[in-house]
Amino acid sequence: MSKPTLYEFSGSAWCQVPKLAVEELGLQNVVEYKSVNLAEGANFNPEFLKVNPHGTVPTLVIEDGNTPKKYTDSTNATREILKLAPNAPKTNTHTDHELDKLIREVHSEEHDPNVLLLLAVNDEDRAAKAQGLPAAFLGGRQKALDQYAPAGGEFASFLQEKQKGNGALLSFYTGNPDEAVRQKMYADAAAQWKSAGNLIRGEITHILRKTPGSFLGGSDAPGEADFHLITWLARIITDAGGKPGSVSGEAFAALQQRIGSEPIDPVVAGYWDTWTQRPSFKKLGVH
Repeated sequence: MSKPTLYEFSGSAWCQVPKLAVEELGLQNVVEYKSVNLAEGANFNPEFLKVNPHGTVPTLVIEDGNTPKKYTDSTNATREILKLAPNAPKTNTHTDHELDKLIREVHSEEHDPNVLLLLAVNDEDRAAKAQGLPAAFLGGRQKALDQYAPAGGEFASFLQEKQKGNGALLSFYTGNPDEAVRQKMYADAAAQWKSAGNLIRGEITHILRKTPGSFLGGSDAPGEADFHLITWLARIITDAGGKPGSVSGEAFAALQQRIGSEPIDPVVAGYWDTWTQRPSFKKLGVH
């Protein structure tokens, strides 16, 4: 029987979730990785769309006779990976509902770290992103979409929609958007950053403070919700300009430049510092 295959990309935030589970649970020889280069738009290749019509990673494929089972988001992929572990982490039943809700929260559109990567907060930020990763990433995607969309076959509508949306965002950085368009972008970014700050100072702090232990649910070992939260927090910090894996004093100083100067509870800093010292976090370079 073939190994479960995880389609992933090292630069993808959400791919880090199942990969952290693999590392923490010692499943490195159980799950096979296949790289899909998002920066080159490989996820829009019709061959990959046959695997996952949504064109997203992570995607976990488990062979099951003639009908492979496919899990096309980090939540379901990670839950399936947990089932492969002989000693999967246990969750405190009293906090299950809160942890499930937290997983949903960090994946919601309101708190999407990928949006914050691509949105600019002001003219200075726009100029920096136009010369940096965001514009380069959008440009790579657009090149692939321009190649695949004209002959997309069964995926034509999907590819054409992505081509239009990605092109509009790319033009914000490569073109000369007027004042109204720029200010709309900056307002959207400000609202998104405020929402992230509210989540950190609210629900995340509440959950971390209410139970003992180094990880969510009062555990001394990371569990399912931890893999999602630390991935989200790491990407939020790098979106804010923080250095990946930096100590909390440095990481949170950068973060507060975006979410406001109101203090972040020390329990969140402690959680971050605990994770940044774990071999799995260091090996994957979670960011």
